[in-house]
Amino acid sequence: MGGYSIPIFTSPHSQIFKSSGTEFSYFCAQLLLFKMTLSIIIVSYNVKYFLEHCLRSVLHASEKISTEIIVVDNCSSDGSLEYLLPLFPQVSFIANKENAGFGKACNQGLARATGEFVLFLNPDTLIPEDCLKKTLAVFEQDPAVGALGIRMFNGQGLFLKESKRGFPSLSASFFKLSGIHRLFPGSRIFDRYYLGHLDAEQDQYAEVLAGAFMLIPRQVLEKTGSFDEAFFMYGEDIDLSYRIYKAGYKNYYLSAPPILHFKGESTAKNSLSYIKNFYTAMGIFVSKHHKGPGRIGLRLLAHPGIWTHACVRYLSGKLRPRKTKAPAETPSRIIVGSAISAGSLMQHLPGNDARTTVLSPDEKQLIAILRAQPRALVYLCEQDLSFAALIGIVRKTCHRQLHFYSGSSIITGG
Repeated sequence: MGGYSIPIFTSPHSQIFKSSGTEFSYFCAQLLLFKMTLSIIIVSYNVKYFLEHCLRSVLHASEKISTEIIVVDNCSSDGSLEYLLPLFPQVSFIANKENAGFGKACNQGLARATGEFVLFLNPDTLIPEDCLKKTLAVFEQDPAVGALGIRMFNGQGLFLKESKRGFPSLSASFFKLSGIHRLFPGSRIFDRYYLGHLDAEQDQYAEVLAGAFMLIPRQVLEKTGSFDEAFFMYGEDIDLSYRIYKAGYKNYYLSAPPILHFKGESTAKNSLSYIKNFYTAMGIFVSKHHKGPGRIGLRLLAHPGIWTHACVRYLSGKLRPRKTKAPAETPSRIIVGSAISAGSLMQHLPGNDARTTVLSPDEKQLIAILRAQPRALVYLCEQDLSFAALIGIVRKTCHRQLHFYSGSSIITGG
């Protein structure tokens, strides 16, 4: 796979190279002794603005941790590299000449990584400032943990159930694919695919972790292997979670601090491409890991049964009548940030007569005000908010019209 990279170490120590040979030799010796704690690997495809916001949050969270950030771009056509390279000279970029798939691209990044721990992170995520510190601490407290996942919310403040899942047994897969699990939320039997019987607000062991945020010690990956490249997209996190479990480790679900995962920005959920990749992945998992009599039932479900379900899902998405919205008044706008940030943001917004209110992040009634105006377009200025505070606003308001402004671009929560 062809590619190029921008070195993670830029030149904060450039003055040393101009000094004496003794100083230069000392610096080289220090580099040899330097131990990288964390390598963060992000695979990106046509999500340059989401990735920009993600990287900004990652840089804040990694300030006091020896960290390298490696972005593998899967041949994006949206000008991702041209846009991001000048903004993040401290990040290492690998540019693929074709879409290698998620697992293979993650393995490319892993080949470059040098950290004791490896975090596989989706580009459409935002993490709070204390996220990396608290997740790394878990491995010190519990040596049995082989991988760690985290509680995730989408851009509208809704909990993402895939934050913790069970292994896809015959019954769990059937209840999930048939939709029966929706009728019995929280059931140990019917909602087992999402481990619905386990409290999402409690730290605990779980079977399957989400590849959107998967933190693993390097020594575990050396024992189990990384992502199976047979999975082009989807299912590779289930497979890796299973192999970590079979190797005698525990997969751990951390309930706090939560992160945002905007989820699915690269793929339309009712597209044939998504359906093909998702259900093919389950078939690969079944063929790879299930043996004996139970395998027959799972294969029947994972092949003709799954494809039947896929067709029904695709057709229902196409045939479902779309709601026609009556012409509405221009919605009001609420900007949460300083007057300076608001002025900068207004230059990025289309010119209209929308009523605009600027609220300070310190406004005591902020949550109540946002809840009282569910139709307003809300813009959160990241320059004036910590990412922890921003995530808190998303969770507490569950507002459906949230937008996030980085100072140079805007992304939407859903």
